[in-house]
Amino acid sequence: MRAGAKVLRRSLAALGAATVAVLPPLDASAQIRAELQGGMTIGSHSASAAALDMDPSVSAGLTVSMDVWRPDFAVFGGYMRTAFGCEEGYCTNVGYTIVGNHGALGVEWAPGRWWMRSGLLLGAVTAGKVGTAPKFGVGILAAAGFTVGTGKVRLKPGASYRWMQASTESESGARALALSLDFGIEYLVRGN
Repeated sequence: MRAGAKVLRRSLAALGAATVAVLPPLDASAQIRAELQGGMTIGSHSASAAALDMDPSVSAGLTVSMDVWRPDFAVFGGYMRTAFGCEEGYCTNVGYTIVGNHGALGVEWAPGRWWMRSGLLLGAVTAGKVGTAPKFGVGILAAAGFTVGTGKVRLKPGASYRWMQASTESESGARALALSLDFGIEYLVRGN
C-alpha cells in the first residue's frame, strides 16, 4: 500500500473519531453547510520554516459545518489538500511541489458577514516524488474571510494560514507553512 494512502486513511479515521467525540447532539434547528474551497497557495518547507517560496500552486478542500451555539458558532470537519511550489534549499533546480493531505477539525465564528476559522490538521506532507515516506503529523489552521449572498448558495472568499508537521523517516522536526487566498462555494444542506 502506498504510504500516502495509508496516512490519508489514518487521518480520516482520526478525524471521524474526533468529530464523534466533540459534536453535541444534533439540534433540529441547526444549520448544516457543505463548502468546496479552492485557492492559490505559497509556502515554505524547512526545519525552520524560513523564507516563503513564491511559487504558487492550487490547493483545495471540502468541509461540512454545523451550528452548535446560536448561528454564530459552528464546528467543521473535512479534507484539505495544501500544495505549493518549492524553489529554495534542496528544491533548487528540481521544481518540487510540496503537498499536504489532511483531515481538518475545528470551530468557526461567523458574526454577520465575516467569518473566522481555526482548527487542527491531521495528515502528512510530501515533497515531490522521491525521498522517504512522510510521517503522520498534526498541524494548525487559521482562516478568515467574508460571506457573499444569501439563500442556499453563498460565496466565501478568504485567506488562510496552515502550519503542518512535515517530518519523514529520515528528517525529523521539519515543518511546512502555507499562506493561501481561497474562494469557497457554500451550500446550505439544512436550515434557513
